[in-house]
Amino acid sequence: VRARAAAKSTARAARTTRPSGGPPLDRKVGMSDEDERTEVAAIEATPGHAELREELEAVTRRAEDLADRLKRSQADYENLLKRSARDAEAVREAANDGILGALLPVLDDFDHALAALEGDAAAGVRMLRDNLWKVLAGAGLEAIFPVGEPFDPYDHEVVGQANDEALNDGSVKEVVQTGYWYRRRLLRPAKVIVVKRGV
Repeated sequence: VRARAAAKSTARAARTTRPSGGPPLDRKVGMSDEDERTEVAAIEATPGHAELREELEAVTRRAEDLADRLKRSQADYENLLKRSARDAEAVREAANDGILGALLPVLDDFDHALAALEGDAAAGVRMLRDNLWKVLAGAGLEAIFPVGEPFDPYDHEVVGQANDEALNDGSVKEVVQTGYWYRRRLLRPAKVIVVKRGV
């Protein structure tokens, strides 16, 4: 009895075990490529198979369309963020333009006071002016003081002409009022006297 039971167990193992180097158990042993194509064709001819394929293709197209819309929406959102950041920066700079423009006459007053004062009084005013300038320069303000430089119609405003043999014709002889840039944008042109030979 024990011998017969062992033989049955060995037979079952032989039927369920994949031979070394043989095909997988889920594939029919000995099926040729032609047989496999025939079986696939038979599956495709099954009633309802064409409808399922059409539904699958429709779902695939829908998924691709949604993925494309998502990409476009993400791109639009990123562009909106960039545009909003640029607009916010433009608003900040416009506000700073107004504030800095209102402070330019204060700088002019300091300069006029320094030209008229001497000694300790001038030193005190200069210290205040320098402290104010550090703050404004840190915000992006730059002075235009082009003595000896060629006249630039974009950054300079001519208020007079004078002869000077030491300077080239058309160069700036004197700055009557300092000009200013804010972040390389002209905030106020420098009022200058330019050299004109023979004047």
